Amino acid sequence: MSNKNIFKKSLELQLKAKDIGLDWLEIEGVISKLKEETAEVEEAIENNDKEAINEELGDLFFTFLCLTRHLDCDPEEVLELANIKFKKRFDEVKELLKKEEMTYANPEEMDRLWRIIKKEK
Repeated sequence: MSNKNIFKKSLELQLKAKDIGLDWLEIEGVISKLKEETAEVEEAIENNDKEAINEELGDLFFTFLCLTRHLDCDPEEVLELANIKFKKRFDEVKELLKKEEMTYANPEEMDRLWRIIKKEK
């Protein structure tokens, strides 16, 4: 199944739920739910519970799709724009690594390089 079909299926399910009143009326409710789901992902990770991690990531992703729907954003477009932005920064990081004659950066070095790139924007 393609991502588009998965997104479409989730959004259709959310719209069916909305038809019976199972939906947030305000964006703040969706944002609050995202925070709640994020905390549940963190708890599952802390417990090293792979099954719970998958379940909670699914809930988080489903809620994120709900937010895109409430904001009238296309989730595919949102993800594509994020991919484009990340790829551009990734390419810039590779260029900085090359300039500094490095092929790999540890987390501290990568953080420094990432901050340089973000500052240039």
